[in-house]
Amino acid sequence: YGYSRAFANPPEPTNTPLTILDPTAGGGSIPFEALRLGHKVIANELNPVASVILHATLEYPKRFGVDLADDIAFWGEQLLETISQEMKDVTPFSALPTQEKGNLQAHCQKCPEIVSQFNVPEYDQTGILFCRQVTCPSCGGEAPLLNTCWLSKDAGKQWGVKIVTDGKAKNGKVRFETYRISGGKGPRGEDPDFATVNRGIGQCIHCRQAIDADEIKAQARGESPVGTWQDRLYCVVAVRFQPKLDKKGNPQRYKSGDKAGEIKTEKVRFFRPPNKQDLDALKAAEKQLMANWDRWDAQGLIPTERIPLAHKTKEPLRVGMNRWCDMFTPRQLLGHLTLVETLNQIKPRIMAELGEDRGRAVVTYLQFAIDKGLDYNSRQTRWHYGRGVVINTFGRHDYSIKWTFGEMIFSGPNSGAAWGLNQILDAYKGMAELLDGSQKALKSAPTITNRTAANLPQIKDGIVDLICMDPPYYNNVQYAELSDYFYVWQRRTLQDIYPDYFNRRLTNKQDEAVANPDRDGGARGAKEAYERMMGGIFKECRRVVKDHGMLTLMFTHKSQDAWETLTRSLIENGWNITASFPVESETQQGIHTKETASAISSIFLSCRKRLKESSEPATWLGFGGKGVQQRIRNAVAVGLREFAPLRLNAVDEMVAGYGRALRVLSEHWPVLDGDEEVGPVRAMNEASRVVAENQIRRITGGRLQVEELAPEAAMALTLYGIYGLAEFPYDEALNLSRSLNISLENKSGGYTADGRFIGINTAAGSGRASVKAKAEEAGFYAPLVRTGSILRLARPDERSTRRLEHPQTEWDLLQGLVMAYRKGDVPVARGYLSRYGEGREERVLNLLAVWAADMPDEKLRKEAQAMVFGLL
Repeated sequence: YGYSRAFANPPEPTNTPLTILDPTAGGGSIPFEALRLGHKVIANELNPVASVILHATLEYPKRFGVDLADDIAFWGEQLLETISQEMKDVTPFSALPTQEKGNLQAHCQKCPEIVSQFNVPEYDQTGILFCRQVTCPSCGGEAPLLNTCWLSKDAGKQWGVKIVTDGKAKNGKVRFETYRISGGKGPRGEDPDFATVNRGIGQCIHCRQAIDADEIKAQARGESPVGTWQDRLYCVVAVRFQPKLDKKGNPQRYKSGDKAGEIKTEKVRFFRPPNKQDLDALKAAEKQLMANWDRWDAQGLIPTERIPLAHKTKEPLRVGMNRWCDMFTPRQLLGHLTLVETLNQIKPRIMAELGEDRGRAVVTYLQFAIDKGLDYNSRQTRWHYGRGVVINTFGRHDYSIKWTFGEMIFSGPNSGAAWGLNQILDAYKGMAELLDGSQKALKSAPTITNRTAANLPQIKDGIVDLICMDPPYYNNVQYAELSDYFYVWQRRTLQDIYPDYFNRRLTNKQDEAVANPDRDGGARGAKEAYERMMGGIFKECRRVVKDHGMLTLMFTHKSQDAWETLTRSLIENGWNITASFPVESETQQGIHTKETASAISSIFLSCRKRLKESSEPATWLGFGGKGVQQRIRNAVAVGLREFAPLRLNAVDEMVAGYGRALRVLSEHWPVLDGDEEVGPVRAMNEASRVVAENQIRRITGGRLQVEELAPEAAMALTLYGIYGLAEFPYDEALNLSRSLNISLENKSGGYTADGRFIGINTAAGSGRASVKAKAEEAGFYAPLVRTGSILRLARPDERSTRRLEHPQTEWDLLQGLVMAYRKGDVPVARGYLSRYGEGREERVLNLLAVWAADMPDEKLRKEAQAMVFGLL
């Protein structure tokens, strides 16, 4: 980070502790900080996996301090010794391959006498890589499914893998070769971008015929007469040592200390194809698993529970993973079960030697170490060739198919199991040290409960000062469906020490406050269920909070559906939104925000009880235009001035504006426009409109107003101001269009932009490739491109040449100006503007200024800035 993390600073404890409740506490970060400040904490969580984490986050570090880490480490070593012994024969290290021996000899050209010291078996394996393989229905050959041939993109250390066939026309076999990459290609011109599966459709490496997605899934489920898919080992990522050399090529040696005279070494990572020893080890692991299966099954250790058909869990079912144990290869399962059995075996000794409470804590953290391995050793992991690491099972919030996956070794000091234990130890020490630095503040033990947040009978009426919560994000994460992956394992080691948490076969999904279309009968039912469940939570929060207490929510989801359901639940259950402010909380490089119009700030909504309901509904327009609509516009404008020093991006400004709009709406609830009730979405539409207009005024110094533009250009500019060139949901554009009184209309071919609408062209197919193909064929007449339920603004080079040569709106002129600039720089662009933009030159140049200021693409932004400099 290069700077001191804020959470590492010891907080000043309060002299007037409050009672603080987090009813959906998750992993406990909010109550953890409340504890450090000296407040009385109540943390509730429905999910049992998260509830156990709450004990590990809030209770044990506070109660046992840093010293507990020694106990965790001691008993963790017992686990590691057992797993290393049991797994060493099924995860062997191989002798160096011929190529690496040659590299070592070349490196030691001036000191050949020491080569033998380093020509030893591999020191480590940091990734064991598998791909899915099916049988080609056309030729019967082995068809490995790789979505890339890249193994490493490290600068100067790039590697790829090649599929080598035996040349047979029928029933062909394959093997793999690895190669170094230079200039984007292998030594024989190999292309690391080559793939044999794309968008779920495979291609046979032998006959080049396509393999249908349904056929692949049928083989995965064992339902195809052609064959059954398998996990095919295709690469081992290994590590060796070599001597560090000085400028003359001689080995460097330590000059002092315990290592005086010894040769300094450096690690070299290399990628090799699997050998016979590797393949034999896989067979041995499977044989060893089968030899233990009946014994482990009799103990109830194997998670053979059926995976239920649900919103996210239908993904593994499609490819034949019907039980939770099916998510692991035989060797992975052998390792995990060995650890679970060992933990259960040493658990009585831990309890006897440490006492029940301290022992419970140690067993909990040891299970977390096993959980770490479960997350990084499954058929659902990925090999990240950019970083050179195995990515965990839940790098994404789903169970989507992984065409290739990575495995970490189980044995030795550098094993995945040892890494998992070290991760848990580091986390525990960090938490314990933070709480240890706040001991003066720790005046009471936290209260941890496991139940639905809509029913908290253990909390009396009106005793809570502050409720601070990060609520479930609508349909963003199906927590219970995903946590079953860990629950089925934890239940086998923790059920006896947390009996109330693990009394179900799987987690409780019926009471989970998420929008789950599979559970709730479709999208509409999911929205209604989420609103109803969040309403129940907010109603219970209103019961337990003091009359002058506060509810603060953290919310990042930018979907208007999510905002409407959440805020309607708040307002209808007696809460006023009194303040809103953005706090940057999400990384701009995160997998869920990268290349999308996503919020990178959380919006904090502060709410208070509405102690008195309005006797009469407020009016939207009011007399003389002074109704709730105008109040919202004024409030959002004031908020934007207050947020200006924060330099929020366009989407964050819009989301912050939502909070201001909803404050006005909740204060005047209910609001009517004629006989129609005005809901949160209508208020947010006004906020979006004010934000877009403000951005345009700011960028152009007030020289350009949306109202001055043709309707199609006005809508395009407003969308650009909010989303840039990123994709956005059709429904959000529809809501915004209603606020501007500009409709969205599907158009095909040429059309005249002579009404209050913006045209939409439908892409020929789905995905950017199809959109690009369509653009190259004829170009888009309309500013908007639709793919399914997603819209985006067409780039200038995607627009129809005919439309830009006969521009109808200022937006056409802007994009035509960009294309003219690309043909002949400023002189050609100036000629285009003179020819087609007569009387509208100033507006188009102001549009260009907005285009340059809000452009997210660096190359296009520099181009636009050069145009502004040359034309203004």
